[in-house]
Amino acid sequence: MTTTAVVAVPVWEASIVLGADQVLTENDHKHWRYRHPRAKSVRSVSEQTARFTRAPRLERARIVIEILFPDRRRRDTHNLMATAKPIVDGLVDAGLLPDDDARHLAGPHLEASTELSPKRWGQRTFTFNIAVFDLGEEPTP
Repeated sequence: MTTTAVVAVPVWEASIVLGADQVLTENDHKHWRYRHPRAKSVRSVSEQTARFTRAPRLERARIVIEILFPDRRRRDTHNLMATAKPIVDGLVDAGLLPDDDARHLAGPHLEASTELSPKRWGQRTFTFNIAVFDLGEEPTP
């Protein structure tokens, strides 16, 4: 018996490059007044990216975010969920999904890349490669 693997193709892809000082992590224990402007900025960049690249409007989707780090140090990828959340919120603001609740969104799933994020103007960066997979309409019970 042979099985054929089905490879899903993303319906939309984009990359967001952030300076190391713009990235939020779960280990940041700073005051909300410090974190909020950075989260708002990431959300805005994500929304503008989706609008500029004409992201589709979907009912349900799976989002995978591949992260390129600035160096090869050992990392806990899920610490960057604090950055992934504003990215997803920006996609919702742009109309890619009606909401980011469990009915409309599977993920975001974070994966570490083996590639390094390029330096920009001599500064370290993190690159977030976003892939969106259409899950179709919600099945009716």
